[in-house]
Amino acid sequence: MNQPRVSVIIPVRNGKDYLQEALDSVLLQSFTDLELLLIDDGSTDDDYSRYAHQDKRIRVIHLAGTGVSRARNVGMAQSRGDLLAFLDADDVWFPGKLQAQVNYFDAHPKVGVVFGKFIRWQALPSEAFAPAISLMQDAGNLTRADPERSGWLYTRLLDGLLVGMNTAVVRRSVYETIGGFNEAMRQGEDYDFWLKASRVTEMHSLNGPVALYRIHGASAMHRLSSDNHLVNLLKAAAMRWGLKTFNDQSLTPRSFDERLARVYFDHAYAHYWHGDRVIARAAFWHALQRGHRPLRCLAYIALSYWAGHARPSHH
Repeated sequence: MNQPRVSVIIPVRNGKDYLQEALDSVLLQSFTDLELLLIDDGSTDDDYSRYAHQDKRIRVIHLAGTGVSRARNVGMAQSRGDLLAFLDADDVWFPGKLQAQVNYFDAHPKVGVVFGKFIRWQALPSEAFAPAISLMQDAGNLTRADPERSGWLYTRLLDGLLVGMNTAVVRRSVYETIGGFNEAMRQGEDYDFWLKASRVTEMHSLNGPVALYRIHGASAMHRLSSDNHLVNLLKAAAMRWGLKTFNDQSLTPRSFDERLARVYFDHAYAHYWHGDRVIARAAFWHALQRGHRPLRCLAYIALSYWAGHARPSHH
């Protein structure tokens, strides 16, 4: 086999309902010099080996249900491309995405990560999803970077800039420098990976959307935990690397505190409506101590005592 230019890594666990749309969006890319590593992480809903018959570029690797970070790490370790691209099994790339990113890498040899914007793909009232084809945009003509989302991004990532996993392509040299995803993390492992990448290379975002991100009950956005993983991750990053980046961009301690306050507030709000009111109350206090939306924090704190642990019947 010739060495492909791009390795596409798709972890999947019991994802047969959506997987074919994801695969098609890769296999129908105008850029064809790729391999597709489908990492079956202990699925029980289908025989994933059969997907290898669809296209000679597909390789299926079976794991025993070890988690998405391990699945991506195994994919990267077994990949052969100079560029590594990621897609989740329920998301979809736009036509022309890969060609636009490869062209950008070729024109900007110092850039180590090229990503793009994504469009949230909400379920219809019937809980079905509009077909991907009806929402497609051509990403092939994206040639410029969005300056607000490009450069040495460490401080902007700390401050909340989001890199969609399914939009990003990474040079192998960056992966070899920083290593893979932290398999011990239950949430935020992709954010942690981008923070590490942002310390060693410039990251540029194309100035338009390149993918659809499917929003449903199982999405990472909907996973609630008693621990505030994001606050812990931000504090650890600031302790390890500080609040500065290489071109003297920096985040003031005040700005960083405001970022933590927003994260505490979001954690509190999610728990107030969908989780544990006691956890919500503590997080609202943390946000309040940092001066974030004091009236709303106080109101929710008061309500949390009144309502106790009960979950509301409606939002």
